[in-house]
Amino acid sequence: MISKKKILAAIGDVPSLPSVVIQLRQYLKDPNVNFDKLSHVIQHDPGLTANILQLANSAYFGWSRTITSVREAITRLGTDRVFQMVLCMSVAPLVRKPIHGYDTDSEGLWEHSIATAICAEYLALQVRQPLAGESFTSGLLHDLGKIVLGTFIEIDDEPIKAVVQERGLAFNEAEAEVLGIDHAEVAGELLRRWNLPDSVVSAARWHHAPESSDPGHRDLARLVHVADSLCIRVGWGMGVDAELYHASDSAFSELGIHESMAEVAIEHVTESLEDLRSVFQNASAGRVSREVAPAH
Repeated sequence: MISKKKILAAIGDVPSLPSVVIQLRQYLKDPNVNFDKLSHVIQHDPGLTANILQLANSAYFGWSRTITSVREAITRLGTDRVFQMVLCMSVAPLVRKPIHGYDTDSEGLWEHSIATAICAEYLALQVRQPLAGESFTSGLLHDLGKIVLGTFIEIDDEPIKAVVQERGLAFNEAEAEVLGIDHAEVAGELLRRWNLPDSVVSAARWHHAPESSDPGHRDLARLVHVADSLCIRVGWGMGVDAELYHASDSAFSELGIHESMAEVAIEHVTESLEDLRSVFQNASAGRVSREVAPAH
């Protein structure tokens, strides 16, 4: 019998973030961090270095002159953006797999995660929220709970589907009713164990119900919810859980996001996805070492 306790225990089977990500996070907490030290950490992984440079030179960032070194990437793109790129490359192996419980192929969850990250960041800038960096990170990671819960749903999804069909509940609501937990709560717990910021943890945990999040993190949860719902509307990377999705009107209104802004956001994501898709297809995504030499 599937239980919440068993599902939570399975979170421990998910690999931790590579040490390069953990080191970068620690260094970025220091406002006086040296760019040479940051680049040194990344350059210990040649595959990651190549991927960062390829991504930094993609059309998405629009630089006219080629970036040739990690240090230059950090200087021109900023530490937060480089961290986001490292994080993208690090989580890619986890999400670029079929999630059979949600009927998504090997690119489905990845495409949806990237699309939601781009959309959340864009909307944060449009509504002048000082959350752009956190919005991208939260959007990227918000559905990671599916990599754990999908395994359990695949074993027996009929009770969840029955609740959806018979009672008109959203798929995540049916998950919670049948299993005692939904993929959003699983994602929150996974990110908490990864020691990510509370705001990012909260945004993932409450991306389906942003009004239930902590007031201090509510706007970030709203941004991820709105971005998630727009990407579901378009159909980016979605599976069976897109049925009967319940978007929160209050999340849109509280952020001041109207329909015309949403349409422009979708256009922006469409263009950006096209730019980034080819980069990630060509890059050796996920070949990030679990250990790196200490920086000097």
